[in-house]
Amino acid sequence: MKLTHFGCSFAVGNAIPRYIPGLKSSAFVPRRKKERMALEQKYNIDLSRPTNCGRVLALRLNLAYKMIAENGASNERIVRTVLHANLKDTFVLIGFTSHNRREGLTTARENKYANRATRWQTWKMVGPKDDTLYKDVRFDPWVNKGEREFWPAIEEEGQIRTVIQILYLQNYFKANNIPFFMYNALYNGFDNPLTIECEQLLAKVDTTKYFKLQGNFSDTQHGFCLKNKLTVSDLDDHPRMEGHTAWAGELLPMAKKIL
Repeated sequence: MKLTHFGCSFAVGNAIPRYIPGLKSSAFVPRRKKERMALEQKYNIDLSRPTNCGRVLALRLNLAYKMIAENGASNERIVRTVLHANLKDTFVLIGFTSHNRREGLTTARENKYANRATRWQTWKMVGPKDDTLYKDVRFDPWVNKGEREFWPAIEEEGQIRTVIQILYLQNYFKANNIPFFMYNALYNGFDNPLTIECEQLLAKVDTTKYFKLQGNFSDTQHGFCLKNKLTVSDLDDHPRMEGHTAWAGELLPMAKKIL
């Protein structure tokens, strides 16, 4: 049996062995040898053996390991890639990411041919009054002839959509007899559901297979590593190697019970 790990950059992991002040965007190890060697020389580190919490967990459970994750991935991507994956003889590990990440199907450029190459891209939904950064898209559809009819409830909708995704995958795994384990890589506010509908849906989640579903920020992988000072740097909140190992230790007792 193998462990297949789905998620975002918190599942991709990295090879940063220690806290490095001022280091930016090191959620991945540079693929280009020249860039990798430059980082190794500058900080006197070895980037040849990247890791993540799933790999550590698989080792401790004596399972083979496979990662299906992407930096900046959305929960929509996680669901989509699960449905495409061959999960025979697999223990599935899922780290759910932030609910404001969305997917959109895109083409590279205008093309006169009907069969254009397409690619899924991640973007982030923000409200009509929010500032937009790279890949942020304002959601503001309800203005009719200059008059506003509704304000979008971004956080409320995001919570509900994420719980529906959790329930969908939970039922998919159970229907296909696939053992699974889920956790919050990033915070979605489940300790404080913003609507009655969200609260009702959360009650349907099988919490015997979800690590601290309604825990607070410190119960997410992100919050745990910040709290315990296990991040890459002051500019990068991703877990360094020690953070991934420690988080795997948090997940291990529950994972053993499931298997």
